[in-house]
Amino acid sequence: MGERKKVGLALSGGGARGLAHIGVLKVFEKNKIPIDFISGTSMGAFVGAIYSAEPNIKKLEKDFLDKPWKTSFDYNFLPSQGLIKGDKIEKWLEKQINDLEFKDLRIPLFVTAYDLRSKREIIFNKGDVSEAVRASISLPGIFVPVENKGRLLVDGGIVDPIPSEVLTKAGAEVVIVVNVNAVKEKEPIVGEVATKMRDSKNIPSILDTVSKSIQREGAVLAAYDLINKKIDLVINVYLEDVGTLEFDKIKKAICAGELAAKRSLDEIKKIIGENILESLVGKKTAENIEKIVKPIKDLSVSAGLSRVTGHVKEISKSKQLKKIIKPINKIGRKIKKTIKSQ
Repeated sequence: MGERKKVGLALSGGGARGLAHIGVLKVFEKNKIPIDFISGTSMGAFVGAIYSAEPNIKKLEKDFLDKPWKTSFDYNFLPSQGLIKGDKIEKWLEKQINDLEFKDLRIPLFVTAYDLRSKREIIFNKGDVSEAVRASISLPGIFVPVENKGRLLVDGGIVDPIPSEVLTKAGAEVVIVVNVNAVKEKEPIVGEVATKMRDSKNIPSILDTVSKSIQREGAVLAAYDLINKKIDLVINVYLEDVGTLEFDKIKKAICAGELAAKRSLDEIKKIIGENILESLVGKKTAENIEKIVKPIKDLSVSAGLSRVTGHVKEISKSKQLKKIIKPINKIGRKIKKTIKSQ
C-alpha cells in the first residue's frame, strides 16, 4: 500500500475573490484530503496563514463571516502612499493567529511579496507571519507598501500570481493550485464607433476603477503563469462578478470555492494516490492487512520461495488473519453481485 504522496496547496491572490479558498479548504477537510504545505500570495496568503496556524475550517469560516468587513479598512484621507493604511487588517490577523512565527505553524507556509527596490520576488517562511502577510496583501496603489529590512514590499501576485514552484522545492510530490481569478474569455469588439457623447454619472469611483483593473490584470497574469509550471491540478474558481474589494459577497465566494473543489474531488483523490483498500474496508482493517502483507513482501526480497511459503502457512493460522477475512469476503460478494447485474 505504501506511504501517500506529500501534497502542496498553492492559493492565488484576488482580494474578496480569495475568500473562495475557504470553500476549497472546507472540501479538503471534509474529505480528509491531506495538506503538507501551503503557499499563498495576497488573500491566498491571508487565508493560508490562518489555516496553517489552526487547521479548523469551521472556526475559520465563522470568523470570516462574522467579521465586519466594511469597518476593516483604515482609509487614508490624503493617499500619497496608498488608499488603505492596512493597520486594522494586520491587527485582526495577529489576533487570529496569536501573533505566531512561521516555525510555530502547524502546516508549513510560504508567503510571497515583491520588492520594488531590488525588483525581485521575496518568499517568506521565517519570522513574523502577520508581517509577511501584510506585505503580501499590499496591492500597489490600494495598500500602503511595507518596509522590511530595507526592502519596499508589495503584493507578490504582480510577478507570481500563484506561487507553486516553492512547494515542489519544499518537498511536495503533488501540487494543487487554486486560481480564483479565472475568467471566461470574450471576443474583442471590432468596428466600434467613437463619439464625443459622455455620461460622467456612470463613471465609478477611483477605488472601483482601480480594483476592476487589477482584477482583469490578475486574471491575465494567472492564466499565463500556469502555462509553464509543473502542476498536477488546477482548481479554477469563476468569480468575475466579485470585485477585488467586494467583501460583502463573502458567502458567494465561499460557495463558489466549495463547488469548484467538489467538482475536482475525484481527480484530487486520484493524483494523491488515495488508498483504495482503505476506502473499501476501512482504516483499521486495511492496517491489519498491511501487517500481514508487509512481512511477506519483505521476506520475498530477502529469502527464497520456500521460506515465503512457510511464512504464509504460519500466518494463515493466526487470529489476525481471521479478523480481515470477513470484510474481504463481504467485498468479494459485492463485486460478484455487481458483475452479475451488468
